[in-house]
Amino acid sequence: MLPLVNQASVLVGFRPSWSGPAEPEQNLSAVSPDERRRLRRMISNRESARRSRARKQRHLEELRGQAGRLRSQNHELADRLGCLARRCLLLRQDNDRLRAEASALCRRLADLRREVALRQFHRLVAPPPLGAHYELAWASLIV
Repeated sequence: MLPLVNQASVLVGFRPSWSGPAEPEQNLSAVSPDERRRLRRMISNRESARRSRARKQRHLEELRGQAGRLRSQNHELADRLGCLARRCLLLRQDNDRLRAEASALCRRLADLRREVALRQFHRLVAPPPLGAHYELAWASLIV
């Protein structure tokens, strides 16, 4: 981009030989007041456009940085989600195994309860052996 002094000279159509900031005003004084206002407005507009481009550039850099951070965060979250999904699968498999084991234990308990009930029933129904009655009588006397 041309320096501000050179922009003014290009707009007017002449080439100054100065390098200081006061001389452009001297050369601009040779131009009509309307032309000076127009030139100042053009220079001001160009400076405003330059500042606007700089703001846009800063904003773009901020957005790029934010996009990079968000991509990184997204990658971390995807990794965490994958770990949690694997853990969830393992827990579901473990739950299925434990449910099957609990079901098998419930069936075994029901079988054992039926067997105990059947043994109690057979003791009540079956006559005691001949000597058992006397043994019980003697045992009750001892106690």
